[in-house]
Amino acid sequence: MKSQTETLSPQDAQEAADRLERAKAAGCPVVHFDYTTPKPALSYFEEFDKLRHEAPTAYSTYGPGFWMLLTSDLVREAYQTPEVFSSSATIPTVPHPDWTWIPTMIDPPLHGEYRRMINMAFSPRFVRELEPTIRQDCVDTIESFLAKGECDFLDDFAKVFPTKVFLRILGLPQEHTDMFMGWVETIFEGLGHFGEGAERQLNAQREIRNYFAGVLADRRENPPANPEDDFFSIIASAQINDRPITDEEFLNIAEVLLLAGLDTVKSQLSYIFYWLATTPRDREWIVREPEIIPNAVEEFLRAHNIVMTARQVAQDTDFHGCPMKKGDMVMVANPSASRDEAEYENPTEIQLDRKVNKHYSFAGGPHRCAGAHLARLELQIVLEEWHRRIPEYRVTNTEGLIESGPQVGIEKLQLAWG
Repeated sequence: MKSQTETLSPQDAQEAADRLERAKAAGCPVVHFDYTTPKPALSYFEEFDKLRHEAPTAYSTYGPGFWMLLTSDLVREAYQTPEVFSSSATIPTVPHPDWTWIPTMIDPPLHGEYRRMINMAFSPRFVRELEPTIRQDCVDTIESFLAKGECDFLDDFAKVFPTKVFLRILGLPQEHTDMFMGWVETIFEGLGHFGEGAERQLNAQREIRNYFAGVLADRRENPPANPEDDFFSIIASAQINDRPITDEEFLNIAEVLLLAGLDTVKSQLSYIFYWLATTPRDREWIVREPEIIPNAVEEFLRAHNIVMTARQVAQDTDFHGCPMKKGDMVMVANPSASRDEAEYENPTEIQLDRKVNKHYSFAGGPHRCAGAHLARLELQIVLEEWHRRIPEYRVTNTEGLIESGPQVGIEKLQLAWG
């Protein structure tokens, strides 16, 4: 397995050295923020809090190096100025990706064309209509291990339930749940890594694309009776700027939906249930007053924001004292911005009844998450149905609880009750 420095070409190494000198000359704090290494649970949030207290920006020497935006106002500005901060690369250490995730890595105005058709499947109305089915999937998953009195929360529930929902929404076979979970886990384990981890990630991406190539061929050979009710039929027949969508675009969109719909909910649930299992007062509050759950979900999303995304500088700019050049990578540190003292009172505390609750768990600007309505509904349903059946539970693997990035989440969480 190659080291970070061995993966950089001479030109990339020279550009990295130039960025470092610019950061030092501007007085920007220089850190080595490795967002891929497993750490004790909640360490990433604590590290972001520490960095933000030092300065609103930082420069990390990890990999080829990248700028870090740490405060709410800077993160908001980056999202709202795609002409400066492009989505053409969204992983801090990968300035030259050999893939394109649609619409994630597409800038306006073309981005709006793709979002228009995706929004049809994730509108608030469509999500509300799905609620009974999603709720039943949640109940069935919980009851599959309820009598055991214990579970591996991630493997038995947090990975399984969102995958069931995803497959049902998109009309794919439920028996493919394990296969999809494996692919998604491999991809997120490889993001931002070098060597073997990155190669496994790319192999998983190829397998996903092959799978959806089969889906596309099937829709064309065996169109459903009601294609207007079938998501993949809608996508396959979509028009982009008055032309038919290409096979390549279809495959990219399908892959993005899979990644966005599965691992994000799983990782968010890991922090929610870790907190509730170790904080009896809040767990009892949810059991006693389930009407607090929608507000509690927003607070959990804010306090433990899981997405460390990035943007690529599209034009030379002096961004609040940071001399950024075209091609530089910038981490848009959502986990830090959602805990900014300038935006929230006592931001590191979880207050289930917090009234003012803007956050960046669903990003912002043109690329605000299309699945936000669905994710909120899934999290609310989980908290309702779980606590109806399991009002008291505890963590049994308290020693060595760890989390890892770049989409940060607790790696293993074992719960017991009864």
